[in-house]
Amino acid sequence: MSATKKALKSIKSQLEEKNSEAALYEATNLLKSIGEDAPEAAQVLIFRGLALTQLQRNEEAEKSYIHAYKLQPSNPLASMGLKRLYEKNQQWDKLGHLLEVLVQASYDENDGQRCASALQELLEVRAKHGPPDKLYRALDQLLPSSPLVPLLQSVPRPSGSYVPFPSPIYPPSSAAILPSLPTPLPHALHLVASLPLLTNLLVRAESLVYTTTEQKVKVGRQRLGAGPEKEVRRKVEAEVLGGELGMRMVELLKEVGSHPNVAEDVRREVEIREFNFWRKLGASLPSKQAEKPDAKKTPSAQSSREAQPSNTSSTDLPTTSLFAPHSYPKPNKDEALSRTNDLANGFVLLGITGKGAEEGWSWVLEGKDEPTLFYDIELLHKYAKAFLESKMTDFIDDYCRWFKLPLPEPEEEEETAQPANGEESFAQKANKKTKNRRGRNGMNARERRKARRAAGKEGVLSEDLDQEEREELVSGMTKLVDQLPKSIFAHRVMSRISLQEEDWANAIAFGDKAKALVKELENERGISLPNVRASIDTTLGLACVPYFAPKHHPRAIRLLDGVLKSQPDNKEARFARAQIHQAAGKWSYARKEFQTLIDAGGDEKDIVAAKEELGWCVVNEGELEKGREILEEVVEIRDARKEQDGKDDEAYQRARAWYRLGRTEWMIGDDESRQHAEEWFMASIRALPTFPSSYTSLGICYSSATPPDEERALKCFQKAFELDATESEAAHRLAIGYANEDEWALVRTIAMRVMEGEGGLDGVAGGEVMNAKGRFAPQNGWAWKALGSTEVHYKNYAKAAQAYQIALRGDPTDVSMWVMLGESYVKCGRHIAGLKALNHALELQPTNWRAYLNIGDTQAQLGAFDKAIEAYEKVLSLSDTREIGIVAALAEANLSLGRQTAAGGFRQRSRNALHASIRLAADVLKDGRSHRAWAWKTIGDATFELSNEESSLEEALSSSEVVQPVLQRLIDDDTDRRSQVEGLGHAANLLQTSPDLEYTLKTSIFAFAYRAYLLKNEPRVADPALYDLASSLHALALRLPDGESKTSCLKAAISAIRLALERDAGDERLWNALGVICGTAGPQVAQHAFVVSLELYSKDPIVWANLGYLYLRLEDAELANQCFLKAQIIDPDYAPAWSGQGMLAERNGDKQHAKALYSHAVTLSAGSLLEADLALAIATFERFLVPGARIDTNLLHQPAFALRHYCHQRPNDFAAAHLYALICERLGLADEAASSLERAAAVLEEEFERTESADIESRYAIALCNLGRVQLAAKKYPAALDTLNNCWELISDSTDGTIVSLKAQCKLLQGLVHYWLRQIDESLEAFQNSLDEASASQDLKTKEEVAVLLSRTLWGLGGDDAKETAKSTLMECLSQEKPSLKVISTLAAIAVISSDPDLVEAAMSELSSRPVESRVKEDPSGQSDLVLYLHAIVGGDTQESHKVLERAVQASPTNVKSRNRLAEALIQVGRSKEANDVLQISGGVEDVESKARMESLRGTAEILEGDEGGTSKLQKGVMLAPWEEDGWNALTWGRRVVAEAEAE
Repeated sequence: MSATKKALKSIKSQLEEKNSEAALYEATNLLKSIGEDAPEAAQVLIFRGLALTQLQRNEEAEKSYIHAYKLQPSNPLASMGLKRLYEKNQQWDKLGHLLEVLVQASYDENDGQRCASALQELLEVRAKHGPPDKLYRALDQLLPSSPLVPLLQSVPRPSGSYVPFPSPIYPPSSAAILPSLPTPLPHALHLVASLPLLTNLLVRAESLVYTTTEQKVKVGRQRLGAGPEKEVRRKVEAEVLGGELGMRMVELLKEVGSHPNVAEDVRREVEIREFNFWRKLGASLPSKQAEKPDAKKTPSAQSSREAQPSNTSSTDLPTTSLFAPHSYPKPNKDEALSRTNDLANGFVLLGITGKGAEEGWSWVLEGKDEPTLFYDIELLHKYAKAFLESKMTDFIDDYCRWFKLPLPEPEEEEETAQPANGEESFAQKANKKTKNRRGRNGMNARERRKARRAAGKEGVLSEDLDQEEREELVSGMTKLVDQLPKSIFAHRVMSRISLQEEDWANAIAFGDKAKALVKELENERGISLPNVRASIDTTLGLACVPYFAPKHHPRAIRLLDGVLKSQPDNKEARFARAQIHQAAGKWSYARKEFQTLIDAGGDEKDIVAAKEELGWCVVNEGELEKGREILEEVVEIRDARKEQDGKDDEAYQRARAWYRLGRTEWMIGDDESRQHAEEWFMASIRALPTFPSSYTSLGICYSSATPPDEERALKCFQKAFELDATESEAAHRLAIGYANEDEWALVRTIAMRVMEGEGGLDGVAGGEVMNAKGRFAPQNGWAWKALGSTEVHYKNYAKAAQAYQIALRGDPTDVSMWVMLGESYVKCGRHIAGLKALNHALELQPTNWRAYLNIGDTQAQLGAFDKAIEAYEKVLSLSDTREIGIVAALAEANLSLGRQTAAGGFRQRSRNALHASIRLAADVLKDGRSHRAWAWKTIGDATFELSNEESSLEEALSSSEVVQPVLQRLIDDDTDRRSQVEGLGHAANLLQTSPDLEYTLKTSIFAFAYRAYLLKNEPRVADPALYDLASSLHALALRLPDGESKTSCLKAAISAIRLALERDAGDERLWNALGVICGTAGPQVAQHAFVVSLELYSKDPIVWANLGYLYLRLEDAELANQCFLKAQIIDPDYAPAWSGQGMLAERNGDKQHAKALYSHAVTLSAGSLLEADLALAIATFERFLVPGARIDTNLLHQPAFALRHYCHQRPNDFAAAHLYALICERLGLADEAASSLERAAAVLEEEFERTESADIESRYAIALCNLGRVQLAAKKYPAALDTLNNCWELISDSTDGTIVSLKAQCKLLQGLVHYWLRQIDESLEAFQNSLDEASASQDLKTKEEVAVLLSRTLWGLGGDDAKETAKSTLMECLSQEKPSLKVISTLAAIAVISSDPDLVEAAMSELSSRPVESRVKEDPSGQSDLVLYLHAIVGGDTQESHKVLERAVQASPTNVKSRNRLAEALIQVGRSKEANDVLQISGGVEDVESKARMESLRGTAEILEGDEGGTSKLQKGVMLAPWEEDGWNALTWGRRVVAEAEAE
């Protein structure tokens, strides 16, 4: 022991002398020698820590001090050393923790003075250095609930150190502002159980809860799929209020409320806030069924985590239970709602009336599961007394008045004593404020009660409420319930009051709102209110029964069935359900229900009402005598009660019973019973003069009398309908009477009133009845049908369709209604819907001719004229007589079909339809003279259109068989020869002539002329008749050759237009027609006419385009362009304007732009503008006439289609047929080209025979020559030879320059045909003749072509003589100044084959002397390069051969044939990679064969390089040109090579 003390002294002296290293060494050795269990170990550790501190080894010093403190906590040196160490190093958090440990130790030792000192020091450190959360955790030790408070209260407070703590205002003005603590803080002993401190902490907790909630709601709303704000807030409130923040706040609320020094108003405010807290938390938490257990946090795991001890090491300070974070148990929904209920019941029990306390009272009131409306009257009275200015108080007051319940007892005005300090409390201020507020009539509820009691009412309204007061109460309560949107009680009461007042709509509205509130409350509180639900459902069911019966009966039956299932004794619900059965005609079910009510007993009036309904059910079941007895008993009982009571409070019931008794007598049917029925109806009216059904029945009695008294019956029906719009029988009879008198306005009024009474008036305006939710089957479909007919009368077709739709819900099998619905749909523009309705009508009644007629009209409007014709023909087949209107419609449909098919190019279909139209119009003429003008208009239009579809005499003869009967009818009608036309004479003259291509057109002229005569006195239609006549005359003039006949036609057309203009000079169409007719005869007049037309109407694109063509004809390009542009602006889809601009561009030399414009015109017109078709074809084909041009033949497809349509429409246009043949020849369509050239040659032959014109002769010769060439290409050798022989016969003796140039070509083609026919001698002779003709005509180019072909033929024949002749022929051409490459290359090829070195040298030198660029330009096929290549190959110079091909590619990089040739050569010598590089070309390819060959070569090169992907290139080559055998061979080789490579 002495040694230890010496050692300690030595260490201490070392420390005093600052020998820290020695002191540390000695302390460490001493500690090892004595061990930690020795009593001096703590002191040694303290000295060691001090030495380490001096050595700046702070971490080791801290561990040493802590170890010493743990060994001897009562030693103050250890804590003192730690404190100095932490202060020196500014480790404030560790210092705070040390002070917490000292506070805990002092509390455990019950040392109040030391505890207060340590706590004060802790507060100062936390206040100065933070953090704030630990500061407030230290302040929590001063709260009344802290275990330190009793110990600290035993310590005397220090004197002279008091710093006041300001008490915050509660409740605070804003929850978003955090309160602050005073600086410096008062002494801890002054803050023990301090109310200001407690209030400050409460305000801070409330602010944290508010700000945290709002922040999380804001963040949650920004997430995707977060849902509505209400749902987000509910989840956030559940998290925050149920978490640490919320639980701490509610604990502080409890502490403030239980503090002995708290003011009463603050205490009430705290209780109210606590109630609101638990109410919010209960509403936000999910129910137990909705809670999902967290699999990750099982209860066992959580408990084990809570019970796990703290693993603090020996170098850490011990933990403190006082300052450990407080864990709050998380409440569930049941606990929160239980606390809410307890607080709310406490408010009611204690009568708390502070601001916000009313919510607690409402909580109690609305949570009552009362089976009836009569809630606990004592609770209602207390509520009214507690909150005088509340809207609920006013409602309770009116509720008691309505149901004659005791009113709240009066309260005398109490003088409120003023406090001694002259200040008023919060409750006094609130009470004073309420006294200054007034409700209705300037009085609040208490003052109104006093006023009534002052009038002697003594708290109960004993007398009945009169009507005025009832209306005042209903109005006031309705306004009040709007201000109580969450009150189930208020909405239940108003629903029942509305039911009593027979305000069914409001009863249902209030009931629905109450039901929704009940559901919301049950979800919020997790409770069930079955009695309240049953009461609301009963009210709703009772209201739905009479509300626009039977519209809402399905809903009523569902509600009442649910009520009776839970409450079988509910008589109201059973009575209402029986009434629903009555309305549905289920009399036996209703009878059972009423019998059940009678057997159950009860109030006498209710039993009598059930007996009446029972008797009425018996009557409707057919037991008239038994039912009459029951009804007579009911009538006697009620009449006796009336005499006994002296008042008639059952007038309606008495009137109804008399009416039903009368109806029973009427149904019995004998004379005596019907007489009694009339008396009973009168008795019903005497009982209640406003009972409408009796008036209806009485009217039926009068109308059924013999003789009928219609006047009295009408008055009865009018009276019944005035009293009740649901008297459908009276309304129906009235509507029929007014409709027969054509009083549609009255019919509409009656129908609207009937609909209003039925609950479907909104359907007319597209309201609820038109929606899926509001759809119902109307009971009075006739009213909707009548409304639809009225709307049709006023041309409101959309509204008519809606009315018919609703009517069809009541009777879906009414065929006439479906037909009218279809008509309405069509007239309002909904054609497809109309067709569906009409087809449905035919499904119901296949023989309904009206439906077929409407289908025909609709299809005609849609342009489906073939379907319209089918419908009209069906109508004619269904009718016994051929109605003139149907025949006329059928004729119009055929005429329209003819025009439509003609525009599409279907000439024969068009002709058949037009023939049918003419025949049908002739049938109309047979009916009489009333439709002559229309019939001749149709005939004229049909023959005019027919004339455009005739291209041969056979077609004209076919049409004449149809037209001649019509001409005969015209001759028979026109006895005065009024249809005579200048230059044509009369129709009789035409009938006597043989038909020609103008026969039908002249027929149309006579038809229009006769129509113009018939309508000469009709100003409205005379001008169009003259317009038609002028148009047909102008069309004929355009067909006739120049001469007297053409002039006469133009004069007659101009005269007709002028006559029309004299009648109406303001018709712009007439001026346009005058301009068109005068376009060639008088350009100045035409210009004037077009200008006047545009002045009258400047937005007609046709007139602008016509004026543009006129300027184009007059060579005024600028004005023409402006006119065409104007037409395009007005109508961008008007094709003639674009075609005109194309002509302008072509004249200006812009061929490409012209082609684009023509193409656009063809697209817009869909082929109907034939001139654009022809212009497009010409503009496109001109590009192919350039020598050496390489153009993609795919460009010719669109012009080919357009020109084919043109030739189909105008088969006599030989130029177009010739051009079409040339285009087809370019496209490889040799047969089509031959057919077109045959048509052109036939037309030219006919024209040549007629005119014998030299121009026609040359055109005919060219056509024959081209036809022979095309037939040769089509391999029709005999036909080609015949054609060429005919051509030679035609041109052999001609000296015309154009024809002479054909002689060599004709003989050349003959030579080729003879060759293919194996007629070698004839072939050689023809070639020689061609050569002679070419030499005679100095046509060197043709001569060279013939020489080459002749040489090739001779060489192919073999033999020395033939070969020598071939050489000499070529040598002769070679002697010219600049022979063609074709001649040189052919000669070179012969030289190479014949191995003639001199000839080879001469030919090769000639070829080599030509530049590569020249060779490529003159020889696009590359024949000369091929000869040079073969010569190099034969000579063994492979490198030179490749250079020849490379130079060809360099000279023309876009020439795919040259590239293919070079690539093939490279592949043959094994240079596959270079070949593939050569074939990499960008841009288009001239033809498909070259493209296919290039793909095959690319595939071959890739396979040779080892790339298996080359197979796809070979496949592509085959797909591009499947007719090429080389491609298939290459593909077969490629697949074999790939397969062999895979096998290896």
